[in-house]
Amino acid sequence: MLLVAALLLVPALANGFPLVFPDSGTYLGIATGHDYAIDRSSVYGLLLRPFVRLLPGTAGLWLAIAAQAAAVTGVLLLAARTLIGATAWRQGVAIVALIPLTSLAWHAGQIMPDAFTGPLVLLVCLAATRPAGGDGTGLLWLGALLLALTHYTHVVLLGAAAGAAIVAQAALGLGWRAAFGRLAVAAGAAGAAIALLTAANAVVLGRSAMSPVGPVFLFARLNADGLAGPWLARHCGTDAPPALCAERARLPRDSQALLWGDGASPIGRHIWQAASDAERWRWVEMLAAADCGIVTERPLAFAASALRGTVRQFLAFRAIDDECPEGCGRNRSGGIAYILGRDRPTALPALLGSAQVRGTTPKAAVRAITTPVTAMALALLPLALVLAWRRRDGIALAFAAGIGTALIVNAALAGALSDVHDRYQSRVAWLAPLLILFLALRWRRARPAACPPASPAS
Repeated sequence: MLLVAALLLVPALANGFPLVFPDSGTYLGIATGHDYAIDRSSVYGLLLRPFVRLLPGTAGLWLAIAAQAAAVTGVLLLAARTLIGATAWRQGVAIVALIPLTSLAWHAGQIMPDAFTGPLVLLVCLAATRPAGGDGTGLLWLGALLLALTHYTHVVLLGAAAGAAIVAQAALGLGWRAAFGRLAVAAGAAGAAIALLTAANAVVLGRSAMSPVGPVFLFARLNADGLAGPWLARHCGTDAPPALCAERARLPRDSQALLWGDGASPIGRHIWQAASDAERWRWVEMLAAADCGIVTERPLAFAASALRGTVRQFLAFRAIDDECPEGCGRNRSGGIAYILGRDRPTALPALLGSAQVRGTTPKAAVRAITTPVTAMALALLPLALVLAWRRRDGIALAFAAGIGTALIVNAALAGALSDVHDRYQSRVAWLAPLLILFLALRWRRARPAACPPASPAS
């Protein structure tokens, strides 16, 4: 386990600093105890806090990322034990083989909750293939719940992957009582995540919503797809929010410019840099009303653009989409460099001297390996489903269905509701090579049985 965890940290060690993304600053601000995020879950930052605050300088950051890599390793070993079986040595070799071939290590060593997206899917598949009341099943669901709390999209992925994995087993003979029992536990885990996130936002932000500013991101997507402008043209002066109509001419078509254009964007001025909480939430409510009006008035156009975005995102999965060096440290007015300068100035020189900030990360070389490997594995996923079905291998079919569904749903969450970026799909795309390799080793070792027997109460 230690060897695998150490190998997962190799890209970060070669970088000279834990791998970062511009959003890493938000989570470090939470970890140091200064901030609470309004646009994302703060749980990931809270998980980093005990490690970051235990040691000074970069030592606390390395401790946090080492703990993260160890957690990811634990999930990988559990998945290997379930799918491959055989010896621990063989399981470890299979995992080690994945590290240079996929984007796995580039996420495991990064200060971002994306490190836990793939492990969440694996934990859900592991839990969904065990009796609801079986030994250790509760711990698996508890782990899945914890990882679901680290990112709003994880809650949806938990429900989607669990549902697909359980239905797949039912198709191969899992009893209906056992299936419904497992579905109930999965629904309980997803419901608990929604309730906890909503309660936290209600207490801290005064907003009883799982994703308080979710309407902002959807509006940016609708505007980029050309749906918001015509709707505002038709409804301004009647039922569209007057304040939004007044800013209509200043809405950038590009979603990233609209979201993060700071003072140049109405969203930057009225939401991220709002003079008061009242102004911020008034604008969020206006955008939510606009979203509802646009989608209900043109549902087919929205569905078509959502489908296009989903397909584009599914096919965009290049590794190391980190926006560095431009967005990772050189601009000290915001982001991770600003947070380090404010909260941990002794760590700032290490960040500014990292390969990411210097622009020397070997992105092209890494992508030359990981992109074709991942593309080939994605192409083989339908074959894996067919072979698992023909072999009557319930465990394999559950993992294939759960991972395949998670890949599609993840693409939909980003491509349809936010924007298309390689990093969104890269965080889960490594699951495809993992599945293909693990199933190849599983089926080579022995012909497995169908779904494991389940007691009526399980």
